[in-house]
Amino acid sequence: MRKLFFLIAGAVVIASVMVGSFGAYRVLQRANAPQAVSSTIPFETADGRTLSVVDFNGRYVLLNVWATWCPPCVKELPSLDRLQARMGGPSFEVVALSIDRKGLDAIRAFYKATSVTNLAVYLDREGKSMSALKITGLPTTILLDPRGREVGRWLGPKEWDDAAAITEVEAAMAKSAEQSR
Repeated sequence: MRKLFFLIAGAVVIASVMVGSFGAYRVLQRANAPQAVSSTIPFETADGRTLSVVDFNGRYVLLNVWATWCPPCVKELPSLDRLQARMGGPSFEVVALSIDRKGLDAIRAFYKATSVTNLAVYLDREGKSMSALKITGLPTTILLDPRGREVGRWLGPKEWDDAAAITEVEAAMAKSAEQSR
C-alpha cells in the first residue's frame, strides 16, 4: 500500500512538472516572438521634420534611446557612431534617439564635442518613447526588423562596434530573417 502511494505521488509530481514546463515553454515562445513596436512614437530630426519608427521600415534599425545627461549613454554613443560607419546602409541603420529636454541644440553640441559624425540627430522631446517602448533605464537599445518588430533588446551600455556585439546583432538579424520565412 505504501509503495503504491509513493508510486502515485511520484507520477503526480512528474506530471505536474511536465505540465508546468510546457506552460513555461509557451510563455518563452511568446516572449521570443517578434513584437510590433508602436509606430506612433513621434520624434524630431535635425531639420525639424517629424518622423516615427515606421519611416525606417524596410531595413533593420538599431534604435538606441539615450540622453546627454546619462553617463553610460555618453560613454556608449561613440561606439554606435562607429557601428553606423561600419554597418550602416540601405538595409541597416543606427537610430540614436535622444530624450533630452534641452532640445536639438544640446544634441548637436554633444555630437560636435564627441566627434560623432555618422549618426543623424533625432529627438524625442516629450520622452514618449520611454513608455511606448517600455523602457526602464538608459541607455536601452532595441533591434527592429524591416517590418518594425522588436527582435532584440539590450539594457545598459555596450561597445557596439566590437566583434562580440556585432556578432550578437547579426545573429539576431539572421534569426529574425529565418522566422520571417
